[in-house]
Amino acid sequence: MNTSDKDFIVAIELGSSRISGIAGKKKDGTMQILAYAEEKTPGCVKRGVVYNIEKTYQSINNIISKLEAVLKTKITRVYVGLGGQSVRSYKCIIKRNMLTQSYITNEAIDGIRQESYEIPFADYEVLENYPQEYVVDSSVIADPVGVMGTNIEGEFLDVIAKQNLRAKIDTVFANTAVDVVEELISPLQLANNILTDAEKRSGCALVDLGADTTTLVVYKNNIVRYLVTIPLGSNNINKDLATLPVDEVETEDIKLKYGDACQDNDVADDQDTMQYTTTDGRQIEVALIKNVIEARMGEIIANVSTQIINSNYSGKLLGGIVLTGGGSNMKNVVKAFMNSTKIDKVRIAKKVNQMVVKTSNASNLTIDNGLSNTIISLLLAGTVPCGGEAFDGTNLFDQQQKDEERRKRQEEADAAAAAEAQDAIAFDAVKASIRSAYDKVQKQIVELEKYGRDKAVRKNARDLSLSILDEVLGEKYEKAAAALEGKDKFKQSLKEGADLAQMLSDAVDSLAEMVNKANKENSAWGRFTRALSDIVNDENS
Repeated sequence: MNTSDKDFIVAIELGSSRISGIAGKKKDGTMQILAYAEEKTPGCVKRGVVYNIEKTYQSINNIISKLEAVLKTKITRVYVGLGGQSVRSYKCIIKRNMLTQSYITNEAIDGIRQESYEIPFADYEVLENYPQEYVVDSSVIADPVGVMGTNIEGEFLDVIAKQNLRAKIDTVFANTAVDVVEELISPLQLANNILTDAEKRSGCALVDLGADTTTLVVYKNNIVRYLVTIPLGSNNINKDLATLPVDEVETEDIKLKYGDACQDNDVADDQDTMQYTTTDGRQIEVALIKNVIEARMGEIIANVSTQIINSNYSGKLLGGIVLTGGGSNMKNVVKAFMNSTKIDKVRIAKKVNQMVVKTSNASNLTIDNGLSNTIISLLLAGTVPCGGEAFDGTNLFDQQQKDEERRKRQEEADAAAAAEAQDAIAFDAVKASIRSAYDKVQKQIVELEKYGRDKAVRKNARDLSLSILDEVLGEKYEKAAAALEGKDKFKQSLKEGADLAQMLSDAVDSLAEMVNKANKENSAWGRFTRALSDIVNDENS
C-alpha cells in the first residue's frame, strides 16, 4: 500500500463474541479490504452494550494498532456500529389541526416530525426517525406538502435505544487516540447491503442471527416499518449444551458439527445412534445433543415469527425472509423458518450485494458465510477518509504519548460526566421546587375558596401570586435548564420541567383571578350589592 494514501475507511464492530476492525477503499466500484483485525472478547460486550469499558478500550486499541501496522498509516478516525438488545422501533402518530383550510407547508411537516422525537420512555433516545405515511382530511398521502387540508396526521417510526448504549461507546473512544466520525445503526446498514431493491419494495424481513441477539428489520415500499432486537442468539445454544454437561470450550465445535434447526424424523441419521466423547472421556448421545440444539433454535425462530406478526406485516412480505449472521449457517435453518413463519420464500445472504475483494493483508477475514456482513456494511457506509500520517511502527515515546493522551481524555471525560451529573441534580431540585410551589398555590386556592371574606387570607393569596413565579421560575430555573439544553439524554427531563412550569403558571393565573374576584365581592360596593341581592331574594320568596 502507498504510505501516502490516506483515503481508506475504517469501521469498528462491537460484537458480543468479538470486537473487529476493518479498513478498506473503494476503487472502480469495488470495495478493497486492505486490513482486518479482531479480538475475542467474552464479557467485554454483552448483547451489543459495552459491559467492561477498560477491556473494551484495550481490545479496540489493539485492533487499531494491528490495522496501522498493516496500513503503514496512522488511523485518526473510525466509523462505529450501534446495535444491541435495547435497539428497537417505536411507532407514534402526531395529529395537528390547521384550524382552517390551508396549504400544508414544509414548516408544518417539520414541526410534526420534531414532535415525533418526544418518546415516552425514560433513559431512551431516538437514533433515527422514519416517516411512514400522512393522512390529510382522511386521505392517505405520501408527501402532503402543498396539499390543502384542515387536519393532518403523521405516522412515524422512531428507532430508539437506551442512552447508555451510545454513552458507553463514547466513553471507550474518549480513551483512544481516534475520533468517531459517525455512529451507524448496524442492522439498518446491514439491510442496505443485504436486501435487494425488489425485496425492500415488495416487503421483506431481514433476520440477523447473532451470538447474543437476533435482530429483525421489516421493510415495505422501500421504508423501514419495524425493528426489534430479540435477546437470544447462538450463545444460548452453547449455554444449553454446557448443561449436558459439556465443557464450555467444546460447545461451539459441537454446535457447528451437530447443529440442525429442523431434524427430519423420517430420515435416519447414523450420527443419531452415535455417542459423542467429551475431552474428559464422558459419553453423550448425539441424538440428545441435536435435540438440545434444535429446541433452542426453535425458540429463537418462534420469537422471530411472533415479532413478524407484531409488525402487522406478516401477510404483506412478498419478498419473504432473508437470513444472515452466523446462525444462518445451521443445517435446515431455511426449512425451520418456513415451518414456523408459514412464509415459503426464505433465502440466506452469505455476503453483501456489492463487490468486495480481499487483499493478501486481510486473508483472515471470511466474506462468504454471513459472519462479516455487518462490519463490511459499516465499511461500505463510510465516506470520510480515516487515514493520518505515514507510520512504520510504535516506539516507546509514541506509546507514552498515547498513554498520556488517554489519561487526559479520561480525566476530561470524567470531569464532563461529573459536571453533567451535577447539572442534572440541580435541574431535578428545581423541578422539585416547582412541584412544591404548585402544591402551595393549590393550598392557597382552597383556603381562599373557604375564607375569601378574610382580608388577611386575600392578602396572603395576592402576595403569593405576585412573588412565587419570580422565586421559582426566574433566573435559577433558566440557568438550570440552559445547562441541559441540546443534550438528547435530558430531553425528557426538560420537557417535564417545561410542563411543570406551565402547570404552575396556570395555577398562579387562577389564584390571581380568584383574588381579584374575592376583593371585588368583599369591597364596600360588593358587600352592598350582595346585601341588596339578599333583600330582593327574601321579598321574592
